[in-house]
Amino acid sequence: MFVVNCGSRSVPKGLNDQELYEGALERMNADDGGFPWIFNGKDYDTILKYLKEVQLRYTYSPYATLAELRTGDVFFEKGEYEQAAIEYEEFLKRHPGHEEASYATYQLGRSYYRQISSPDRDPTNTREALKWFNIFVEKYPGSPLVAKAQQRITKCRQRLAKREIYIGNFYNKRKNYKAAANRYNTVVQDYSDTKQMPEAMYLLGRAYAKQDEYDLARVTLTQLVQNYPDQKYAGKASSLLHDIEGKTPLPPEEPEQNNEEQPSQG
Repeated sequence: MFVVNCGSRSVPKGLNDQELYEGALERMNADDGGFPWIFNGKDYDTILKYLKEVQLRYTYSPYATLAELRTGDVFFEKGEYEQAAIEYEEFLKRHPGHEEASYATYQLGRSYYRQISSPDRDPTNTREALKWFNIFVEKYPGSPLVAKAQQRITKCRQRLAKREIYIGNFYNKRKNYKAAANRYNTVVQDYSDTKQMPEAMYLLGRAYAKQDEYDLARVTLTQLVQNYPDQKYAGKASSLLHDIEGKTPLPPEEPEQNNEEQPSQG
């Protein structure tokens, strides 16, 4: 078996495509070894040199194709998820029918998933992770990784639902109840399968009540009590229903009548 000199940072000359590729894999799979305050762990720069060398010297080799994919793995392992996502997506664009396309799709989802931040931040990574995990589940339903992908799909959807509630609460604090209701309603309409559904229904009903839209409030809150009787928000909904019992919207103001005699025409 080909063995790479682990003490060397340069790429040896005269290696064929398989030797270069396996040399990179050997370094990737090597134990980090030593104490972290003495050694720096894996030499990712050298691994990338080997992978790049395969692609430059043996452009049409199947090992060059695999080297493209492993480049994504190196960046993923380094924690450089943005670059990893770029590498995996480029691999899929160049080799959509490759036998490793399912793995690249899953890893692409993971790369975005690792970049997800709190609900108050830009949701782009959450949406991209959700997109690629959905593509993976749809295209490769027989993969053993489908269960994990579905778990992450659920978490992505929950995160997006939390974001809508976060923005709704922002508007609610500023007494912009219409804008708040729109955000809560997005959860009710688009994320009804998430754990955030009961909370969103209660907040939506409350936002309707604050706009004097009591009929909409009663419908929403009643559905919450009926569909989620064991949720804490069902109790809050019952209390709010009691508070608005019998209330109706204020009638529109009548225009003031002008009692002055109008000049006759003619």
